[in-house]
This record gives sequence, C-alpha cells and structure tokens, in this order.
Amino acid sequence: MPGTLVPAQMFDHELNPVKGWPSPYAVDHRIQAESTSEGITPGMVVHKDPTSGRAIRGLTVNSTEMPLFAFQGQSDFDVNGDVGNIIAGWMNSLVAIGSYELETTEFVSPATYSINDPLTSPVHAVSATNKGKLQLTTRTATATICGIVSETGPLGNDHGKQVVRFWPCFLPQRT
Repeated sequence: MPGTLVPAQMFDHELNPVKGWPSPYAVDHRIQAESTSEGITPGMVVHKDPTSGRAIRGLTVNSTEMPLFAFQGQSDFDVNGDVGNIIAGWMNSLVAIGSYELETTEFVSPATYSINDPLTSPVHAVSATNKGKLQLTTRTATATICGIVSETGPLGNDHGKQVVRFWPCFLPQRT
C-alpha cells in the first residue's frame, strides 16, 4: 500500500543551531501541533496554546507566550508517520530563552536583516504564508521580540538556501 505523505527535501525548511546546541544545559520542549492544517515546518516560530497545550504558528498580540522554534516539522516522518505507522506527532522545539545561536530558512523576505535588529513573528501576519516566520520589528511596545539578528543577511547556507542567523530571546510586548 503506497504512503500518503510527500516529504520536502530535508534542507528546504531548516532550523540550524550554529552555537550552543547540543548541550546538556540547552532548553528544549516537546510539543504536538494544534491541528493537521497548522503547517508547521522546521525553523518556524510557534507558541503553546494555553487551552490545548499544543503548538500554533506565530505569536499573538497582547500576550506573554513563550516563543518556541520548531526543530522538526509536523509532516516530518519522525513526527508524523505514514500509513500503518504509530508515531504520535511530537515535535521538538528550542525555547527562546536558551543560550544558543540559530539560523532559520523561515523568515519574511525581501528584507535586509542587520546585526542587532529585533525579530518577531506575529500570528496575524500580513500574509497567511508568513504566519510563524521571523520578521523585522522596531519596537517592543508593538510586538513580542523573539530574536536578535546576529549576522547581517540573509546569508546563504551550505545547501544554497537563504537563512537568517539570530540569538533567540524573549521580550514580551509591553502594553
């Protein structure tokens, strides 16, 4: 019986630790996606829904949700098994308070990302395809900051994909 999942190339969507991972002191979190239609890919920003405890792409407004960076996508074979498999849909994520440097393919472009620029990921992005992707922001009063750019970019990675390199952080929106 043929399978039903069509996996992407493993380098199409990535969250790559540049420094600080793996480490016995790293902060990670195991989480399931809110729904099969959530479309979480590696490198996206998600938050834990307070009601269901499951992952939702992006960060909501006027909230103190802890940003999580998806290390795996919800359609990856080590998360969501194909026909006849018994995998439960658990993804690993890196928590924004961890002490590491990351790079992701999931960011809003075109834009120039300069060193020390603050990053956010609004759940109500201008485009639905940008929901859960990193984007530039200017003020902590209007968005939750989930990262700070560490290298001017976007940069090209080893697979020829564009990435943004950053330090994760958590600075909730101020009201």
